[in-house]
Amino acid sequence: MKVTFVGSGGYIVTADRSCPSILVDGELLLDCGFGALKNLRTLNVSLKDLKKLLLTHHHADHVGDLVGLLWAMAMEGRDKPLEVWGPEGTDRLTMDLLEYMNTPPEYTVIKINFRNLAGGETLNGVKVLKAIHKPVNLAYRIERNGKSLCYSGDTSYCEQLISLASKCNLLIHDAVFLDEQREIAVLTNHSTAGEAGRVARAAGVEKLVLFHILPFNRAFEAELLKQAKREFDGEILIVKDLEVLEV
Repeated sequence: MKVTFVGSGGYIVTADRSCPSILVDGELLLDCGFGALKNLRTLNVSLKDLKKLLLTHHHADHVGDLVGLLWAMAMEGRDKPLEVWGPEGTDRLTMDLLEYMNTPPEYTVIKINFRNLAGGETLNGVKVLKAIHKPVNLAYRIERNGKSLCYSGDTSYCEQLISLASKCNLLIHDAVFLDEQREIAVLTNHSTAGEAGRVARAAGVEKLVLFHILPFNRAFEAELLKQAKREFDGEILIVKDLEVLEV
């Protein structure tokens, strides 16, 4: 399983980090935040090869490049349907965004197959869990060729993620805040680095990626790693945009 971090940051695009987006095996995209389309171009990813887009939730930093992606696919003559999965209302959100941005009907030739999810589904090697976040956030477990990846999306500490991520080769977990920032983490429905480590340890995963690094915590990446390592003794990484992991 080839995992490419198209965007690794959070909230806003910075000089070195775009908003969340993760590409699996060149065909499955998890989230499509601001900056994702530009980085897909930099990576020379063929948009015609993308089969599924799985959205965790509807905050702008996770769906900000959705319309741009669909426009690019339409302009380039994509003739295969695109699967777009996400929380309830994903179909309505997508079509409303296209309308609000005055998408010319004659340009919208791409066929989209929507699947609104509630959490608890298992579909074509993808397991879905409703995490702890407002608006609704879905965590995903993807299993392919004997390998497994779990992506939390945005969530407060969530016991149910332990089961979803059990024995995964790779856990990509929200780690927006330092442990001493836990109060604001709870307030904003995010996790600390230590909490991500706790989930990784309890789930018995092989490798943990601390994800969704905010601009104001960029200077504390070493401390984020240190706090996660107090809880989890496996391999822990903080990735940058365009990095690739082979799972």
